[in-house]
Amino acid sequence: MEALNIQFAPATGTDEEWNEAYARLADFFRAYRLHNRIRRTQLVLESLRRAAVRHQRDPSKKPTAYAIDEARDMMHVWLNRIYQDMQMTPAQIEASGRLGFYLADGPTKWPQSFMDAAHPPEEMAEAMRMAVRTSGPRLQVSKMTPRDMDLGLTNVAEGTFDRFNREPWARYLLLAIIAIVAFGYVYHLLR
Repeated sequence: MEALNIQFAPATGTDEEWNEAYARLADFFRAYRLHNRIRRTQLVLESLRRAAVRHQRDPSKKPTAYAIDEARDMMHVWLNRIYQDMQMTPAQIEASGRLGFYLADGPTKWPQSFMDAAHPPEEMAEAMRMAVRTSGPRLQVSKMTPRDMDLGLTNVAEGTFDRFNREPWARYLLLAIIAIVAFGYVYHLLR
């Protein structure tokens, strides 16, 4: 395990902004079920260190935005190394990485290797790739032309509703039948 070196003194931004960035990063890594606090702290501090450099160059955005961007960049580098032999888009790599790490039981078996782009264990990388390979067929786009829904009662229903529109006495007759049935039911219950 590499030594944890906590040297973080950003030149720009307030303590509140950097504390907020720290909290959001901790939540970000918890979303990956990374419960190993030491590894999570290492990743948070590395993301914050990189974000401080970017924030010093351009303080127009909040430190939290830079910190999350840096964490996602680190994630992309790590996942690209694992899925380099598979033909996937960046969005597919990110989604597959989340799913693959979880299905391979990475949070339990390899918490120290999470986002370690330099030395990902081959066993973990293969387990993550296998989870994606066996998850099902690739998504294929199909084309369907929309059609009107036919429930088999179209002609009967259209004829009945047309009659109600043309002849108001038919509506009143239906309303009277419903009222008589309702009163008869209530009378039967109270008898």
